[in-house]
Amino acid sequence: MGIEEVYPHCPKSLLRSGAWKQEQWLPADAQPTSAEVTLAQLRMPELTIDDIEQAEADSLKYRYE
Repeated sequence: MGIEEVYPHCPKSLLRSGAWKQEQWLPADAQPTSAEVTLAQLRMPELTIDDIEQAEADSLKYRYE
């Protein structure tokens, strides 16, 4: 993945966040999966992590059909 341009809303908040300081990052094994992030953002109690993981797998499997 590469980044060509970034348009932050507030540069000071980005600097204060520590996003560029590796010592503040979570270890790789402690970072949430994309399915966990999606589940947290959707806030739909009827969905499970398995539902979202299956939807992600299906979207990759059937992307170009």
